[in-house]
Amino acid sequence: MIMQTWLTVSGLTLDFLGFCLLLREWWIAFLSERSFMAHEELLERQQKLRAFASQNAPEAMKRHMATAGQMQDDMAIRKARSDRTQALRGRRFWFISATVLIVSGSLLQLAGALPPSFMPSGFAP
Repeated sequence: MIMQTWLTVSGLTLDFLGFCLLLREWWIAFLSERSFMAHEELLERQQKLRAFASQNAPEAMKRHMATAGQMQDDMAIRKARSDRTQALRGRRFWFISATVLIVSGSLLQLAGALPPSFMPSGFAP
């Protein structure tokens, strides 16, 4: 009986830790979405500024500014993708860890809730 109580307590503890990890990941995802939106707004603002700057430029300069602007946009997009990929890799580890903790905790709680007659003879009091 005491062993079953400890299984239940251990299961609840693992469930709680897993839930805390999932909550942390949700919060990070929420904040990163804000960051990505701010990055997109900055990119859009830079494009508008370049378009405004090239309005009164000579034709040869307009082509140069368009090419340079396109290169800057491409680099910014590649960097944003790279940053996002790295963030997802790191977050995947924490999500899998949280899932393992929650499943393990649920199994321990289930084992703690089983009647003593279901427990192997080594666990019986």
